[in-house]
Amino acid sequence: MSLTETIQQIYPDEVYNTLVQIGQIAHRLGLKAYAVGGFVRDLLLQTTNFDIDIMVNGDAIPFATQAAKEFNAECKLIDRFHTAHMYLPGMTVDFSSARKEIYEQPGALPTVSLSSNITDDLHRRDFTINAIALSISPDKPFELVDPFGGARDIERKQIKILHAKSFEDDPTRLYRALRFADRFNFNLEPTTEDLFDTAIAMNAPATVSPKRIAAEIDKCFQEKRPLTLLNKYQSAGLLSFFHKSFTRLKRPAFSFCMVKAVATRLSFKFKNISENALFWSLLLLSIPPMEAQPLLNASGLPHSITNTIWNTLTSFASVPQKLIAANDKFSIYKTLSEATPETTGLMLLCFKQPEITSKLNTYVNELSKIKPAISGDDLIEIGIAPGPQIRDIFEQILRQKLNGIEMTRKDELDLARRISGI
Repeated sequence: MSLTETIQQIYPDEVYNTLVQIGQIAHRLGLKAYAVGGFVRDLLLQTTNFDIDIMVNGDAIPFATQAAKEFNAECKLIDRFHTAHMYLPGMTVDFSSARKEIYEQPGALPTVSLSSNITDDLHRRDFTINAIALSISPDKPFELVDPFGGARDIERKQIKILHAKSFEDDPTRLYRALRFADRFNFNLEPTTEDLFDTAIAMNAPATVSPKRIAAEIDKCFQEKRPLTLLNKYQSAGLLSFFHKSFTRLKRPAFSFCMVKAVATRLSFKFKNISENALFWSLLLLSIPPMEAQPLLNASGLPHSITNTIWNTLTSFASVPQKLIAANDKFSIYKTLSEATPETTGLMLLCFKQPEITSKLNTYVNELSKIKPAISGDDLIEIGIAPGPQIRDIFEQILRQKLNGIEMTRKDELDLARRISGI
């Protein structure tokens, strides 16, 4: 089956038509356009990937601007890197200029310059399976450009670096090598495996910032088998470069296996539950609590996520004992509702004691959905001044409803009047 036929078979017509149209735009502008990276790799694996990377042998900014105009699409330009993102229904198209890179020292970000040579651009990539291009220009439609034998390595089911200094230049490729190998059930090519072991023995990841290592760990959590990959990182010694205490994971494997299921369960009860924050919180339980915050600050994760993780870890240190002491439904509700939803998730993952799990399940299945029928505006409307009294009124309403007393909206307002004395 030709690559044209493969695209037409596994993708909606819109994807094929989009690639053809982009190729035609490039041709009119005197450029060569190629699909590159994961899209081409996954095409050869006959799996879909709707994040499409397009490389042109010229400046991608004016090219992307013209493409967005013809597609009538939103486009975000990043002048500094000569890249752009175009957003189409059901897919994202990323445009980049062909580039070449020079690593001036191990672990540092490379010096990048534009190049008109497609081989220069493919040579800067991490593995041969990701260094394949697919021409979409009308003169060579859907013709493979594979100077480093990536298609052959896909057939051989192996991860292979492009040159002997690859792991030294960019040690984050050590993490990516295991991630791609696990995702596709590939093995490291023998020479690559030797260089992989040598790079770790020489502490190559120590030259990389915690932010870049955290980004690789974060990508691990997006994989279908994050625990398997974490164990591989740990066995290879890669986790300890993020923090020395990660020589072993202190939480049982079962906990990591259940993160996605617990996050899904809680998502039906709580808005904005973060599966990523839950993974990170569970992982960071393996290090001393006071070392977690500086590590989070250096991680480069979004501020909203690091705040959630830190608040979850802080709550996790005290909430279990408070929950054990809670002797009625209101106390259970108050204890857990004042913590992050991720704290509830973390406790579901880590505790098996009935005196804790029974209360967690009661909260998730029953109590969390109980709310007052009235709002603060309703109380102000009947003449109650804003202030602490409104909080006390809601607390009294909740206490009664949580302990089984049925209340209508009128009942709640009547109780509010009695409490406030109006």
